[in-house]
Amino acid sequence: MTLLLEDGSEYRATGSLQFTDITVDQGTGSVTVRAIFPNPGSVLLPGMFVRARIEEGINENGILVPQVGVTHDPKGQATALVVRPDNKVAVRPVQLRGTNGTQWIVEGGLNDGDRVIVAGVQKVQPGAVVQAVESQRETAAATPSAPITTAAVAAGEAPQQPPSTPASQAK
Repeated sequence: MTLLLEDGSEYRATGSLQFTDITVDQGTGSVTVRAIFPNPGSVLLPGMFVRARIEEGINENGILVPQVGVTHDPKGQATALVVRPDNKVAVRPVQLRGTNGTQWIVEGGLNDGDRVIVAGVQKVQPGAVVQAVESQRETAAATPSAPITTAAVAAGEAPQQPPSTPASQAK
């Protein structure tokens, strides 16, 4: 964790986050945090205004999935429709960590390379045989650091082809 002082300069020492409040001040957009910083030169004074820069880290096991590819069942459990290797649709419960832009960070329930259906979810039922076809729309929305190739899925004689996206590890 680093601090930016009132004059815009960066405080030399790094600190450690001790506490984060769960509410955001609607007027200022700020969140109350508690951090501990060494202060050998007494540069930091009580009541001084500073800005904190908190680095969240990297989740090596996280998988990015477009938000439209995740739904919730009647019990509230997050789920995704995936195309299995035998081209049949299956429902997978997933554990979500949060979001990164327009994508969910999935921590469990999917494997790298799984093909997640991201459009036409209402037209496809679990067990249906489908054919995966790449979807350019979702590919363009993928982040450069975590490339996601996408596919559309044609189910039986359905006129629309619901796209699917292979899950990609978050970077």
